[in-house]
Amino acid sequence: MIKNFKRTTVATMAILTMLNTGAVFAQSNSSNEEATKEIVAMVNVDKLNVRSGPSTSHDIIGTFIKDDDISLVSIKNGWYKIEMEDGKTGWTNGQYITLDGEVTVDKLNVRKGASISDDIVETKTKEDTVKIIKADENGWYEIELEDGKTGFVCGKYVETEAKNEHDYSDLYNVSKETSNTTSITSQATSTSTTQTAASNVVKTMTVSATAYAGDGITSTGSIPKVGRTIAVDPSVIPYGTKVYIPALGGVYTAEDCGGAIKGNKIDIFMGSESECNAWGVRSIEIQILK
Repeated sequence: MIKNFKRTTVATMAILTMLNTGAVFAQSNSSNEEATKEIVAMVNVDKLNVRSGPSTSHDIIGTFIKDDDISLVSIKNGWYKIEMEDGKTGWTNGQYITLDGEVTVDKLNVRKGASISDDIVETKTKEDTVKIIKADENGWYEIELEDGKTGFVCGKYVETEAKNEHDYSDLYNVSKETSNTTSITSQATSTSTTQTAASNVVKTMTVSATAYAGDGITSTGSIPKVGRTIAVDPSVIPYGTKVYIPALGGVYTAEDCGGAIKGNKIDIFMGSESECNAWGVRSIEIQILK
């Protein structure tokens, strides 16, 4: 459950007043409720325009001021869709809204910039709360770090009260040319790989195979790699096991796991969400190697 911002100003001022003046009085329930009101999101600039659509070319339909609370509906391409007091919806730029998010993967890299090519400055773990101070157009969030500096995390792995509608299929920028080259290379080496694998087969299994992508860290502490990493149930396929997948023509390593990967199931790491969707769920044969 996401831990949202809470206002404490009212309660703090009341306590200070009682200590300084000696006055004792009972606060109403409504005051207490206001003091601990949960905030979904907060404006962090003096004046924020609300527009009819997700760009500066759309008409301004309202404004907010600094520290106003905002009810978010969704996030897309660096813009927040919000719910107005009259029930209508509008859009605001994500760099002017502060909100909390919760990490949804075991380990999440925090980087210097908003791409997987930028250096890692630290990591977050599952259920960590992060303060998002900016949403980028490419689906990355700039977050506040404990030392006062900022870093970037992929928004795909951070849950907020607003639905993230960004398309992360280009996260790894896998071009068609690269895919074709990989396909040709796989075809050229398929025969020799099969022959090598066949001589080392311990057993053959039929599994339900899904696919995943992302900028995380595996359960064994490595960075997942296309053409190498698969997630398994370690009680069925131990970590470090080499697995030949005939359907892909390559040897993979069991180095990750997942809550839904139980029994005869594997999850294959791929370069983009679109590739994962194209793969879907397949019943395939795999070979456990020595």
